[in-house]
Amino acid sequence: MITVHRLRWFERELHTRIPFKYGIATMVKVPHVWLEVTATVAGERVIGQAADHLPPKWFTKDATRGLADEVAEMKTVLAQAGSGAVGRTAPTVHALMQDVAAAQSAWATAAGLPALLSHFGVTFVERALIDAFCRRHQTTVGAALRGNGLGIVLADLHPELTGMAPADGLPVSSLATVASRHTVGLGDPLEESEVVAAERPPDNLPVSLREVIRRYRLRDFKIKVAGEMGAAVDRLERVTRLIAAETGGDYAASLDGNETFTSVADFREFWELAQARPGLADFWAHLIFVEQPIHRDHALADAVGEALKGWADAPPLLIDESGATAADLRRALDLGYVGVSHKNCKGVIHGAANRCLLTRRGGAVLRMSGEDLSNVGPLALPQDLAVQAALGNASVERNGHHYFNGLQEWPAAIAAQVVAKYPDLYAAAAGSGAWIQISAGQLRCGDVNRHAFGGALIGLESGAPGPWLEQG
Repeated sequence: MITVHRLRWFERELHTRIPFKYGIATMVKVPHVWLEVTATVAGERVIGQAADHLPPKWFTKDATRGLADEVAEMKTVLAQAGSGAVGRTAPTVHALMQDVAAAQSAWATAAGLPALLSHFGVTFVERALIDAFCRRHQTTVGAALRGNGLGIVLADLHPELTGMAPADGLPVSSLATVASRHTVGLGDPLEESEVVAAERPPDNLPVSLREVIRRYRLRDFKIKVAGEMGAAVDRLERVTRLIAAETGGDYAASLDGNETFTSVADFREFWELAQARPGLADFWAHLIFVEQPIHRDHALADAVGEALKGWADAPPLLIDESGATAADLRRALDLGYVGVSHKNCKGVIHGAANRCLLTRRGGAVLRMSGEDLSNVGPLALPQDLAVQAALGNASVERNGHHYFNGLQEWPAAIAAQVVAKYPDLYAAAAGSGAWIQISAGQLRCGDVNRHAFGGALIGLESGAPGPWLEQG
């Protein structure tokens, strides 16, 4: 049995090393929240941890709202999920979180909040509880998923998976490495000559796309496209020409549509404009998929399915922001999409069930993409990588190490703990702090596969103010 006793929420403001423009927002700082859950698991009282950014303009993408209002709303969502978990008892992590999710959904519906936002609170608690479970049983998240120690009932998320065990739809082992798929943001400088002097950080890490590729020897890329169609195609041509030159033509790329288009017809106009550009003729062989080109308000409409049926050579399309609930993936596949993204903020159990559905329905034809919310350490990034590796997502968007200051804004003691726990992922920086290690475009996952969602606790309270919320 599992009983949740207490939740403590903490916060640290993190600053980017360079501005990150994603859609309608440009991030220069962000609240980073972590949670400590105290629970009894199999008769022993244990602590579990989870962490994440509170990124304005991703969960709602409402240009009219203030950033502070959105952050406050996200905190309300977290607090509500926490209050739904405190004092709750259930036989498994899955059963307990199903109860919390049901209560959260009822509250969010009455409050008029979208599922993607309201479910974020549930997934935060879920991750901390999975961490507590793994610590109690001295296991890893990959083993807990494959062996179904979490008690996942796949049919609760996808009825057609009745009788299927997670091991039937997940890889037999976690990946040892994943490709770091580098985000090319909408405002990112491509050449050193484009770097604004005032925005160059006081470190020795690269800023321009060309120098980033050379430093990390990257081969996987995620290119954001948005804005006026002609200008978007122009930039796409510049980006892909640079990538091809630096990689010798040995690369793979996804496009992030940033919900720019309101219909398939609008997206098709952009696509055909790009296809007609001679300078992009060689790019299409390197494209792996297009992520969320159509705004979430329209992405799962009947009209999308009708339009995709009439578009024989449409590129493979994935949903991202539209994948808030399990039903959304089933709907998307029925309309003609070929897959969905995984982020831990959308749920670990949710992601495992989606991977199993893709396995059952389409095997290698259907796809899951590993995606990012500028994930950073000391806790969120290793946990996310451990799940991505367990789900078999071999190319994972990673941009937190590029846009943020590594662990430079955390106490030196925390950075030292992280380097000791994940030495193949982090290396100590000169003076203090730590930086991610990328070798030949790959992130090594050996240590996160052994220790993420388990192992020695990281003392995140070091140098931090008290919790902004205690529950229980």
